Amino acid sequence: LADDMGLGKTIQVLALLLVRRRTHGLLPALLVVPASLVANWKAEAERFCPGLRIIVAHGASTSAAALAELRPADIDAADAVLTTYGSVGRVGWLAEREWGLVVLDEAQAMKNPGAKQTRATKALRARTRFALTGTPIENRLGDLWSLFDFLAPGLLGSAKQFGDAAKRMAQGDTDGYAPLRTLVGPYILRRLKTDKRVIS
Repeated sequence: LADDMGLGKTIQVLALLLVRRRTHGLLPALLVVPASLVANWKAEAERFCPGLRIIVAHGASTSAAALAELRPADIDAADAVLTTYGSVGRVGWLAEREWGLVVLDEAQAMKNPGAKQTRATKALRARTRFALTGTPIENRLGDLWSLFDFLAPGLLGSAKQFGDAAKRMAQGDTDGYAPLRTLVGPYILRRLKTDKRVIS
């Protein structure tokens, strides 16, 4: 989900969690966000869907002792667990279990495929994966590859295969980047701020 900032990516995910809640027996969702956005996610959930059962698994919000005392049944009873990129590698049970849905907010944090945090996040086991970012490509095309390596591993080949293909496209193949746009287009939902009232 690559909507421009301020168009409601968080609200859309919370709505999805409410829809998922209607189906009993689904594994809980895992929301991975930058530490600076934990309070925002909590506030938005409390404001728009106070009935959602969300466990916060982040050191600044929950003590290490409280996190250690969580039982699998507690987690299974939740609709979602809210955590941070940094906590993914530190809180062991986040990586040990399978999630029904993993959502990465500000997913451009995954742009460096060699970073420890990126590797830990990509190792999460999930039946469905979403990435939220207003900037799917920040500085280089490799950012896009890293996002898709999380979302749909193998779709864009290995990092080397993708890099080689990107070089060929940049060197002026007649279609340019059109084949890449065609391949990733169905996976990217993007709305831009075009209404002047929203932009201002």
